[in-house]
Amino acid sequence: MKGCQSRGRQALRSGAVIALAALNLFLWWGGAALAQEPLLPPKAEEERAQRKEKLEKQLKKILDEIDELQRAGVPAEGGETPGGAGIVKSRVEPEEPGVAPEMELVDVSIVSNRVQKHPEGISLSATPRSEYDSQPTRHMRESLESLPGVIVRQANGPRDFSISIRGSGVKTTFAIRDIKMYEDGIGQTQSDGLTRMDLHDPWFMESVEVTRGASSSLYDNYALGGMVQFKTRRGRDINGVEAFFSGGSYGYQKYAFAAGQQTKNTDIALFASQVAEDGYINHSGYNTQSLNFNFRIKIDDKQNLYFKAITNWLDAQVPTRLTLSQFASNPRQAGGTGCTTSSCNDALLLAQRRLDRRTIVGGLYERQIDASTVLTVEGDYDVKDINQAFAQISDNINPNWKQYTDLRHDGHLAGMPLKSYVGFFVNNMEQEGQTFANSINGTGTRGVLRQNNRGTIRNIGGRFREELEFAPKWTLAAGLGYEQSMVSVRTTSYTSAGAVNTRANVDRTYDNWAPEMSLTWKPAEGYKHWVRASTGYGIPGFSNLTTNPFTGLAGTNFDLKPQKNLNLEIGTDSKLAKDFSVQLVGYWIFFKNEIISQVVSTTGGTASINADGSEYRGIELSYDWRPWAGWRFSGAYTHVNGTYTNFKDRYLVGGVPTDFVRDGKQVPNVARDVLNFKEAYDHPSGWGGWFETSYWNSYYLNNANTVGAPAYWLMNANIHKNLEFTNSPYHVRFAKFYFEMDNIADKTYVASGNVVADSTADANKTLFFAGYGRAIYAGLTLGF
Repeated sequence: MKGCQSRGRQALRSGAVIALAALNLFLWWGGAALAQEPLLPPKAEEERAQRKEKLEKQLKKILDEIDELQRAGVPAEGGETPGGAGIVKSRVEPEEPGVAPEMELVDVSIVSNRVQKHPEGISLSATPRSEYDSQPTRHMRESLESLPGVIVRQANGPRDFSISIRGSGVKTTFAIRDIKMYEDGIGQTQSDGLTRMDLHDPWFMESVEVTRGASSSLYDNYALGGMVQFKTRRGRDINGVEAFFSGGSYGYQKYAFAAGQQTKNTDIALFASQVAEDGYINHSGYNTQSLNFNFRIKIDDKQNLYFKAITNWLDAQVPTRLTLSQFASNPRQAGGTGCTTSSCNDALLLAQRRLDRRTIVGGLYERQIDASTVLTVEGDYDVKDINQAFAQISDNINPNWKQYTDLRHDGHLAGMPLKSYVGFFVNNMEQEGQTFANSINGTGTRGVLRQNNRGTIRNIGGRFREELEFAPKWTLAAGLGYEQSMVSVRTTSYTSAGAVNTRANVDRTYDNWAPEMSLTWKPAEGYKHWVRASTGYGIPGFSNLTTNPFTGLAGTNFDLKPQKNLNLEIGTDSKLAKDFSVQLVGYWIFFKNEIISQVVSTTGGTASINADGSEYRGIELSYDWRPWAGWRFSGAYTHVNGTYTNFKDRYLVGGVPTDFVRDGKQVPNVARDVLNFKEAYDHPSGWGGWFETSYWNSYYLNNANTVGAPAYWLMNANIHKNLEFTNSPYHVRFAKFYFEMDNIADKTYVASGNVVADSTADANKTLFFAGYGRAIYAGLTLGF
């Protein structure tokens, strides 16, 4: 197997080297001729320079296409490196600017061009660059839904989506939980498990990699469903300046800018964007700005440094999810069932709004200690400042420091290749929050103070992993992670008159272990089969602990337990033909004390409860077929069957806490079947297009399984055109146009739902947001 891989890579390298040699020979010959003929006419000299530039671009385009074909056609060998210092699959780029790259289709460090192999025995999928190049529109769902096992739903805001992997991450009303997230190796998940996708602009991206299945031995706390790694474009990919303009239905408008360059020892990239929209649903307009800065420097032959800074500002109106009758009568209304003296969920009267800011500044340092050992150190400062008006108005600030140190070694054990990894991490997050009554006057005015809270979450732990190739084509991997989490929360609650009502304090220490083992067999080039047993864990976050378990409003829920799961899977990633690849994975997951967050429709709050036992079984299937030049047929199918095996639901009946047995019921908000098909064609002339079809089966939204979201089909289409200029008077290098129509049939459908508490009758449950109707978008990217 290794010989085949080596020969394949050598062939690719050889082809690239030959092309480079031919190009250099041509340039040398041209230079020699020019030296011999000093009186060469200016026009001929200009034509030779243009020819040189054209050949360089053609070679780079060929290498890019080979890179993408290799990524899609050959089974991926894993995901992000354990410990947050992510790795990507790409080519090794040139040392000198302006020289075409040397091909090396292997895994490359985020920080440098050093080779670092992915972990063995995991389920991995990744989006190609074309997903972002041809449709740089509103959000990440447009590309992530093409991956198997990944389900993305709209939440509270323009780019605020929840992600579900194998049933994890959907028992939440906003943002992302139970999945660990990174961008270019820098952690995006805060110490209480919360991640928001507002930070990630699709126009900035090169690709997204997703590791599926419990992975806490690799990524520690909250990796119950897996890991998502966003990868931005490097300076070498931009190679100048780019400007992007886009507009479309419902008042959508976007302006973005990128500048990047690679030199001998540095790579720098800067992105900025401004996005605004009136919104499809009433009271869902928004305005958001993002900045993303990346700087890589090669200190010397053994040391590399990467610095990253991200920030996002968001001002978004938020509607209330609709009842069944509201959705049937007008799916675009702002929602709400009215207000009383004790509760209110009317979006307009409450002036529901998110005014949030998030900033992350961090870095990765990589040092090669010897030929077989690499040290990586990652640290980042992450601050979230949120001001949100709903049934109550919350002001929270969460400063968070995270640090990881990893050591990797390639060696041998009794003559057998052995890859070893050991890591240590520590992170600390603070919260200072205030919750006020909403004056319900249509302006979101703060009323009486209802709660003060202050808390700290501190996580500290370590992990190790060994991967032993005990026989040719067979690899046994084993890992173990340990983490101690210390949670301290102080709350003071006030009466409606503003007097102190209660003071409550809690100090909890959680010890979690995460073992993992896998066996991988690679019988031939392009074939990989594996079995894996892995575990995940996640402790309660601040929002879980500081809300009442029945009303979902400010209060305490200190009895909430950490959740844990066991993931068993068997999979194959096979290249059945040179142009046809298939990935198929089956899994069975066992949860203990799964945290279920439910919306209380009457108050608009969110309450959390533990389900003692639940199980998820399913399959994930994807294919990639490229039968002819320029054509690509791809698809993904996800099936999930989630069931409660031991669960007593509890809510108020007549003001009294009452238990209801839910054993055997389906876990709500888990889509049982999701399909995505895409047919794409790109012509050498620069014209291209694709047609996409998606299907979602129906699913329940309450624990009693009496109400849910209906099934639906969607169709989207896109055409695009790329132009290159060699001698533009305005110094324009290229122009990329796109035109896209989403929801061609103008289907009314449910874009997302909440798990809704059964304390409210089905007819009054606030269940879901409607998806966008037929929408048209067009845009232009100019490169200088």
